[in-house]
Amino acid sequence: MSEHSWLESAGAYALGALAGEERSEFQAHLASCATCRAEVQSLREVTALLAYAAPGEVPPPALRDRVLAEARRVRPIGAARRPGAPVRWIPWLAAAAALVIAVGAERRARLAGARADTLAAQLADRDSLIAGLTGPEVHVVSLAGTGRDPSARVFWNHRLQRFVVMAFDLPAAPSGRTYQLWALAKDKAPASMGTFNTNAHGQAYLVIPVDSSVIQLGFLDKCAVTQEPAGGSPQPTETPRLVGTWVHTD
Repeated sequence: MSEHSWLESAGAYALGALAGEERSEFQAHLASCATCRAEVQSLREVTALLAYAAPGEVPPPALRDRVLAEARRVRPIGAARRPGAPVRWIPWLAAAAALVIAVGAERRARLAGARADTLAAQLADRDSLIAGLTGPEVHVVSLAGTGRDPSARVFWNHRLQRFVVMAFDLPAAPSGRTYQLWALAKDKAPASMGTFNTNAHGQAYLVIPVDSSVIQLGFLDKCAVTQEPAGGSPQPTETPRLVGTWVHTD
């Protein structure tokens, strides 16, 4: 910066820290001084970037109080400046930057905690999935269509009383429709095992609790998949798209 005395007021003006007569005098000077206009413009660009340095957050009351106390120490709010006294704008800019950095750091800490919680939930889901696939009391059925690529596999863990369902290459059901699993026992009406849908890759991985209606069927012969209205149907409304025979994994 040059020795130009008005430059000392440029920072305070850019931050909105000049008021009353000081502001009017500086604005009048700007009309005829290209150097100060350029300085104000560059400082405004810096202060504008501070607004994007961290997402909008409400700072904790204690942090707000500390920043205001520092601002008052540098120049008491509302206090008049004696004519000719230099304007110390750098501490104001530093205080603003410190506030943005502190809020940003706090938010990053919260995001890190949220990511840790998400990872823990994903690991819990994985462990639940693995638990349903293993053990001495697990039945499994592999389902496939006649001459078609889609397939599915269902594990029934009798100890945990849950189904683990995996589907592959099965196009997602259209809007208002869903896939429904059926337990089939000889001479008995099919019992719903639950509904599901696949993702954009035609895959599904889910855990479904075993309903008492399935248990009441006793020995299961087969498992089938149909496409039904959203929410499922009391009984299948179409010929199964996939079907398979239950086997024991022991």
